Amino acid sequence: MYNFKEIEKKQLNDFNNDAKGHIFQTSYWADVKKEWKAKFLGGYNQKGEIVLTSVLILRKIPYMNQYMGYIPRGFHCDYRDKTLVEEFTKFMRDYAKKNKIAFISVDPDIHINENEKLVQFGNEVKDMLIHMGYNHKNTKNFENIQPNFVFRLNFDMEKELEERKKSIFGDFSKKTKYNIKVAENRGLTVDVYDKDNITEEIIDRFHEIMVITGQRDNFITRPRSYFKDMIEKIAPFCRMYMVKYNYDLDYDRIKGKLDGQEKNKERLEKRKNDTRAMLKNEKDEEKIEKHNKKLSDIEKRIADSERQIVSFKERIDSIAAYKDKREVYVAGAIYLYYGGKGWYLYGASHNELRDTMPNYLMQWKMIEDTLDLDCYMYDFRGVSGDLNPDNPLYGLYKFKKGFNGDFVEFVGEFDLVINSFVYSMFRFALPKFKKIRSKLKKKK
Repeated sequence: MYNFKEIEKKQLNDFNNDAKGHIFQTSYWADVKKEWKAKFLGGYNQKGEIVLTSVLILRKIPYMNQYMGYIPRGFHCDYRDKTLVEEFTKFMRDYAKKNKIAFISVDPDIHINENEKLVQFGNEVKDMLIHMGYNHKNTKNFENIQPNFVFRLNFDMEKELEERKKSIFGDFSKKTKYNIKVAENRGLTVDVYDKDNITEEIIDRFHEIMVITGQRDNFITRPRSYFKDMIEKIAPFCRMYMVKYNYDLDYDRIKGKLDGQEKNKERLEKRKNDTRAMLKNEKDEEKIEKHNKKLSDIEKRIADSERQIVSFKERIDSIAAYKDKREVYVAGAIYLYYGGKGWYLYGASHNELRDTMPNYLMQWKMIEDTLDLDCYMYDFRGVSGDLNPDNPLYGLYKFKKGFNGDFVEFVGEFDLVINSFVYSMFRFALPKFKKIRSKLKKKK
């Protein structure tokens, strides 16, 4: 027998932190959701020990005197305790009736598949919730409130920190490691901001890049105030990462390669002239053939050197516009950490200088920092579960897969329905509402 009641923020946050809960199940996250009303619920055993916590956020359904509820990433407890889950579900039904809540959506942070292999515990939780009367929804793309498929990188906590970092980096795909090095060689660096050092200008730059990304990839972006609120209200567990391009570093590297190729061409031209001089006076047929073969090889190498010289010159011309710009930001991200886990929450990249591979370096920096924070897992967040290469989201899957994390499918989203009529109306109207909203925002 368990007892459930509303609790204070500290009780909620301490339980989630100690029990390796989800950042979305904290008061910090609830504080960011200004348009929602938050309730903090706790469950206690007969000894008076807290065994369950839940952030329940509520939003009024338009034109109805009813609310919709959402428990982001599921109430936090031991789901193996069927009695606890069952009794809390009954409590929520009663709580919802008293507070005019038509339905409550729950999407537990529990895996049902890892690398396309069934996780038996997750399957049991899914069946248990369905048996208790929850409506189950599962999607391949991003139709649910939270992404149903993610990549997660687990760390071997038995290893020393530096060994851990070396091992993690070593397991990246060749392309991923190469692109991280490209980013470093092209003069990219990553600045990290939190509540203590962020400025209004940095928030402006991040939001500008986010808007550019939304326009390019066709998704609706959050307002600037939302990201500012995250930095302030989730502190100290929220950071903003900004990738900065340095023209001088990039120019010096390209110029160094250009100079090297020009010197190489000079050496090859000298060898070509020397070989031609030897050919001029040579009478031995065998030696003539040998010299001609050598000459042909030198001319091929000269042609290759000339192509590289042209390429380096073109690249120098292509970055000339950034010569006098001191602060050129090419990508950014919002990062969260809590309860031993780190999350890449929002990411954005500029249309300019994309060949510098900023997103690869940014991910590696966030992974490194997650390791430094002594976390055991890094979450890359959403990808599509449709692995057809023709899927427009397949590129995102390939990018995140290159970091060699586990491809995870969650148990899905579950609706606890209290008012069937309101629930049916809402679920029918919501998709149309989203389409209308999307069209209106694109016209602005």
